Amino acid sequence: MRVLIFSFIFSCMNFAQSGNWQIIQTKVTANLKQIYAVDSLNIWVAGDSGYILYTSDTGNSWQIQNYNPGFEINDIFFINSQYGWAVENGADGIDVINNILHTNDGGQTWNSKRFRPDNVIIYSICFVDTINGVVAGNQVFAYTTDNGLNWIEVQRDSATFSNFPVRKVRFVNDTAGFAVGGLFDRGGVIWHSYDKGFSWITDSAYADPFFDMVVMDSVSVLTIASDIERSFPSAVFRTSDLGQSWFYEELPFYGVSTGIDKRTSYEIWGTFGNEFIFSSDAGNSWLTIESPDSILVNDLTFVDSIRGFAVTEGGKFLKYIFKVSSVSEKVVNFSEGLILYQNYPNPFNAKTKIRIDLMTDSYLNLTVYNSLGEVAREIFKGYLKGGTYEFDFDASSFPSGIYPYVVKTSNALSDYFFENKLSGKMILMK
Repeated sequence: MRVLIFSFIFSCMNFAQSGNWQIIQTKVTANLKQIYAVDSLNIWVAGDSGYILYTSDTGNSWQIQNYNPGFEINDIFFINSQYGWAVENGADGIDVINNILHTNDGGQTWNSKRFRPDNVIIYSICFVDTINGVVAGNQVFAYTTDNGLNWIEVQRDSATFSNFPVRKVRFVNDTAGFAVGGLFDRGGVIWHSYDKGFSWITDSAYADPFFDMVVMDSVSVLTIASDIERSFPSAVFRTSDLGQSWFYEELPFYGVSTGIDKRTSYEIWGTFGNEFIFSSDAGNSWLTIESPDSILVNDLTFVDSIRGFAVTEGGKFLKYIFKVSSVSEKVVNFSEGLILYQNYPNPFNAKTKIRIDLMTDSYLNLTVYNSLGEVAREIFKGYLKGGTYEFDFDASSFPSGIYPYVVKTSNALSDYFFENKLSGKMILMK
């Protein structure tokens, strides 16, 4: 087991969150524990009584796709809008059983297959592609290479705590994956795999378990340790080298985080009981935010920088309502479908960044001009999905001065027509 690198630095910052949450009642009142969104038009929520619900209009209407009283859905996962899986756990007489549910039509039909052996609990399911996947939980860790028809026990290393329950499995790419879990009052564990989940290595251990993780980029993962008894503070664990080393910071908060995701490359939201735990600087500093009506939030997800969703007790669904800016973000200009932020740093010496929020998929052109109105550099021209983007501008070869920058977007590629056009100014000082 790798040695942890300890860090006890915690900076407390005052900043406002970048959005609020709207409560929507679904068709059910059961406790909803899991959410998975392929995009804003394909969202599934699941929980007690074996409920799986689907919405294609961000929660305005709902379709019940699965219902099985006495069971609960512990995890749900899709690789696209059609292929998905879920884990159903319950009892059959004196036996605790798990059913693996699979759909290839977006959940219109779910096929169920009983997982063996009985008397284990599966907490998580994840697939790399349509045939290779992993299930994990209490006394079970297995992989399949035939879409779940057969399951083979995963090989774990001999490290202490390596056989503790796994709460969540997710993959960073086609081969590298992470798992988190542990037991209350016994310890938390992080594992990684570099071979599609066929074998797992114990990375780190901590006093409290982990329940979810967020993939920050192709090599970085973040997770939060939780204590249900609130006797020990929460802690943030991060790796930026695919699990080769982990850094952690204790936080001045006590509670349990069961779901976590990023809104942007630097803004992270996590559930925290009747609150959210929130960071606006990629996890370096945190605060807690009360949930709407102090409702218990179980899981959340963001499909891009302006669209996020969460599930709660009582069958309620939360929709993220985007606000234009926070204290740490200065908006230069905005229009429907586009937000342009002030470059940072500004003034700058040689290098700076320009941030843009796209509300919809668009063709985009970003150009920097000199003081004479001449094109200094075309930074980007092409098609982008809706989301948040940061563009680097290297002005090492340019003289000091004021440089206007212009961003234009259109739903159709054209050099002559753009629906939106916003501009800002930056100061180069050498």
